[in-house]
Amino acid sequence: MTIRNPIHQAYRQAPWRRATQVGVLFLILALLTASILWVMLTVTVQAASAGLEIQSLENEKEKLVREIASLRTNIAIQTSAEAMLERARNLGFRQANPDEITYVVIPGYTGKQPQIIAPPPSPPSQRVLIKPSYTQSLSEWLFQGIIRMSEQTGGFTQ
Repeated sequence: MTIRNPIHQAYRQAPWRRATQVGVLFLILALLTASILWVMLTVTVQAASAGLEIQSLENEKEKLVREIASLRTNIAIQTSAEAMLERARNLGFRQANPDEITYVVIPGYTGKQPQIIAPPPSPPSQRVLIKPSYTQSLSEWLFQGIIRMSEQTGGFTQ
């Protein structure tokens, strides 16, 4: 005794209808593929553009660093002892004799206080590069989850 499927198709689909369905399916797949390729191409172009801009900014940064170094060199040359002495002579200054120097004593003035520029040395601290939650294995994570669940429900029952 064979049991037949109670739902039967009343008629066969026409060949042109099946061809239309296959064509529409192919068209949908082609549009989906084209849109995925378009997105990939757009992202790639944006990444390349950003890379070129970064390279341009790095070149500008190097140029500015060289310019700053050059300006600092010029300042060092202009403020050297020889250059400052020559400039003072050109302005009409001369070196003072010890007899011409007058020191003024101010009561209560203790003078310049030394400045502590660098902080005192401290023991090197080790920075944690990886969070402890990322060093845990999957089995440890599952085991801890099971333990937490058993604590919340009151333990395992037998």
